[in-house]
Amino acid sequence: MSKLSRRNFLGTAAAVTGAAAVSAALPSASAAAASAQSTAAPSGKVHGDIRDIKHVIVVMQENRSFDHYFGTLKGVRGFGDRSTILLPGGKTVWEQPVTPTAGATTQYPWRLSGAKTWSGSTPPSPELGAANYGGTSHGWTDQHGAWYGGLMNGWYYAKGGPTTLGYLDRHDLPFHYALADAYTVGDAYYCSVLSATGPNRTYLWSGTINADHKHGSFTAIDGGSERGKFLPWESYAETLQAAGVNWRVYQCADDYGDNGLEYFNTFAKLDPTQGGKAAPGNVYYDNGVKNVPEPITGLSGNADNLTAAIRADVLNGTLPQVSWIVNNQFFSEHPVTAPSNGAYFLRDVLEALNADPDVFNSTLVIVNYDENDGQFDHVPPPMPAPGEADEFVSGTMGAYGVTAPLPVGLGFRVPLILISPWTRGGWVTSEVSDHTSVIQLLEKWTTALGAPAISPNISDWRRKVCGDLMAAFDFAAPVYGLPHLPDTGALIPEVRYTPLPGDNTMPTQETGTKRARPLPYQPNANLAGFTSGPSGVVANLTFSNVAPFVTKASHFAVYNNLAGFSSLAQYPKAFPGQYTVAARATASGTGAVGASADDTAYDLTVTGPNRFLRRFIGDLATAGKDLVVEATYYDGKSTAEPKLKLWLYNHGGSPVTFTITHNNYISGTPQTVKVTAQSKEAWAVSPLKVSGGWYDVTVTADCDAAWSQQFIGHLETGEPSISG
Repeated sequence: MSKLSRRNFLGTAAAVTGAAAVSAALPSASAAAASAQSTAAPSGKVHGDIRDIKHVIVVMQENRSFDHYFGTLKGVRGFGDRSTILLPGGKTVWEQPVTPTAGATTQYPWRLSGAKTWSGSTPPSPELGAANYGGTSHGWTDQHGAWYGGLMNGWYYAKGGPTTLGYLDRHDLPFHYALADAYTVGDAYYCSVLSATGPNRTYLWSGTINADHKHGSFTAIDGGSERGKFLPWESYAETLQAAGVNWRVYQCADDYGDNGLEYFNTFAKLDPTQGGKAAPGNVYYDNGVKNVPEPITGLSGNADNLTAAIRADVLNGTLPQVSWIVNNQFFSEHPVTAPSNGAYFLRDVLEALNADPDVFNSTLVIVNYDENDGQFDHVPPPMPAPGEADEFVSGTMGAYGVTAPLPVGLGFRVPLILISPWTRGGWVTSEVSDHTSVIQLLEKWTTALGAPAISPNISDWRRKVCGDLMAAFDFAAPVYGLPHLPDTGALIPEVRYTPLPGDNTMPTQETGTKRARPLPYQPNANLAGFTSGPSGVVANLTFSNVAPFVTKASHFAVYNNLAGFSSLAQYPKAFPGQYTVAARATASGTGAVGASADDTAYDLTVTGPNRFLRRFIGDLATAGKDLVVEATYYDGKSTAEPKLKLWLYNHGGSPVTFTITHNNYISGTPQTVKVTAQSKEAWAVSPLKVSGGWYDVTVTADCDAAWSQQFIGHLETGEPSISG
């Protein structure tokens, strides 16, 4: 059977009727699964470590950003985030301008099902219109245009309208929110490329898009360009095969073009839809190209056939160690497709695994999303500094006048849900990660099993910055069994609607926190002073990432809030500086002051992982020029319990009284510290004991009303905590 193209499969009302008829003749999967519940440990030896995972299944869904799906979910970095950047001109990151220019009108994120008017057809209900909204553009050019060199103010302009700012909430996504509440959600999981589906799936299946041309001249930067290119580098399935780890892709004839293995030469030459020749008996054909049987027809057929194949392998004891499941558009959650259709598919996958509770209780299911479509996310993704190997591409943004090489990624945040006994309990993991993190986790797992499958393709920078997801697991305290999950409702045929904003107010986030997994870094940054040069004054910054448990790099970005509006053609000179500080290391950097070389006023924001933020405001022509604040955590004793200690320096000739105010997390009246001329004093607080490690304080001084410094972050200990 020839495969349908990625974009030409649409459900119909007739198909719904056919699906209902077929489903009525089938045994109830949910009833069978319910009767097979088991909260007991799986049979066999329990190690209490990663070796307890027997199967890993990767389900990569389509085109949803983190804010778009989970911005309202409690306990994650969503719409309640206070550690946000400012846009040029001083607006918040939430107030997105229609054009990235001064004076433009702005739009807040808005709830898609809150629409009251529509461009084109009006749906039977706002909820149905939100479920079947049509999405926005999401290629290399407009994704970089939305990112706008790190300023994050090009969303509306690059994506062509307000749809980019539309979001869904618990009412719209009951099943997805239930999964996040039951298991572990990642709120710092980024897609790998500032681009579309194809490049991000190429990263999932290989760890690179060949930006440095090690494997020929083709770089996979835009969706749809990978098929037919017979990519010559090694896919991760080949790495697994060489290591002796068994694997498989579950797909039907309509795979929506999403089986990334078929982009690679080893598989493409066996794929008749790309001119290749089928080769039954060849492991790469049988496990990577061949389709599952498809006896079930109708709208539910794709999901039902996939899960029937999985269930059969579960019951026969032939489920591979590593599986990727690739569905069609209808179940992929790609906009115009209703998320509830994806929920139907996800629930079926879990119930198929639970056909043998031993299998379900020894399996990790990774649900991630290839890219954000064009949907807004407010967190600037970590970026490499210019020159990092395999991380920059030249000559791609002529429409914006950009001549400098542009970064591949990281792309914008997308949802991640880790479903397993070892991630059960409503946790959040805020470790910076991307699609290569899935490969890095598999590397750790296969190594522990004695069959190391190490990808040769992941760049050094990504291995420094992007985690391996290991910190999200607790192998000592698994919770077995399939939890109760809500029904997913009837399948919704695809009928495109275009909702328009129902309001223009800041959205709210559910109150409350989540239990948070430990993080492998401890970011810190300080403003050390200023230096004058031929191009004006620059701020001297220090960065550190030092603690006994630190194993990963911390990424920092430096924003000049007074710089005004820049053309993307000025990239990278007029845009935020990017700094990567290795594990247990320190570094220095600079930040531009003001809008021109003559300015003495400064307003700098430094961002880092997990809501880390510093903001430094002042003027070198006023008394604040003599004031320095240095934040430390360990007081030179790296094995001690960390606390926030501020050293308050007064380099001036008169006494200064500093005031320290808790903005959030810790209650209490402002505290004052008097520092005599040419002296220093210390102020300290222990957030671990009173706020789960979180701090947000502002320091002001009586000698200069315009001077202030804000310090926001979380003290890590290598142990679980709570979210911010």
